[in-house]
Order: sequence, then structure tokens, then C-alpha cells
Amino acid sequence: MANYRSIGPVFRIIALDPGGTTGWATYSAFRDPRLRKFDYGQIGPEEHHLELFNFLGLQQVEDTQVVCESFEYRNTSRAGLVLVSKEYIGITKLFCLERDIRYTEQTASMAKAFVKDSHIKKLGLWSSKDNHAMDAMRHLLRYITCGPMKDTSLARQLLNAAWR
Repeated sequence: MANYRSIGPVFRIIALDPGGTTGWATYSAFRDPRLRKFDYGQIGPEEHHLELFNFLGLQQVEDTQVVCESFEYRNTSRAGLVLVSKEYIGITKLFCLERDIRYTEQTASMAKAFVKDSHIKKLGLWSSKDNHAMDAMRHLLRYITCGPMKDTSLARQLLNAAWR
């Protein structure tokens, strides 16, 4: 019987923009170094604690890393203020702790200052109808190009394709 797991991804980065609607973006690398895949989507807007936990489980591969937008409370109340993002961050942190998965947080401003809409568009990863997914994509691209992967050929390829 064939081992189908061996043809799937061996490395994955999951980026999250947690909130009322949680945006996600992933980068997957396969055993064949020529194969890589970016993907994105959104979970919600209904309450989605269990859905997020299950999503993370389905996305986990041999080597998984998670980058998540951090929660920044600005001590100002406004109409429609929802603090549920802190709950989704907690679910994500617990998931990573239980499975010994590398977990990193970035502020919204870190991602938005470095990754503009034009960069995502140049890479062919843009979707105008998935705002939260595009925010997660910003975190993913910043993590790859400025984080622990900044010295990889992937980071250089992305920078050359979209920032130069």
C-alpha cells in the first residue's frame, strides 16, 4: 500500500489574523523542492473556536510553524468593539503548546507597514473579497521575509518578485 503522507507537504507555516472573522494564510513546502503552495481563506464570522482548533489540526504537517497577529488593547471603548480575538489567540497558543509547534506573534502594524496590497498583488495572491485573509497573508509574507526564514531562497525569491 502506498504511503500517501509522503507525497503531502512536509513543512507548513500557518498565519492567522484572529477576530470575529479569522483570516488565515498558509505556505506549504513538499519533499520535491520545486513544489510549494500558498493558500488562504477565512473562518467565521460566527463563533468559531472549535472550527479554528480543528483547522489547525488539519493543517499540521511534519514541521509546522504558526505566526499570529497579536492582541493590542488600546484602552478605548467604541461601538461594536469585540474582544473575541484574544480567545482565538488562546486557542492557537494552546494548540501549539500541546504539539510543540513554534508560535510567533506579530503586531498588525509590523505586517501592514512592510507588506502592502501591491506586494500581494505582484505575487498573484490577492483577493479583494477576503480582507481578513489578506491580513493573514501580510503576516505570512512578513514572517517569511523578515523572520526566521529571512535568509532562505524563498525569502529572496519573494523579495525579488514583489519588493524590487
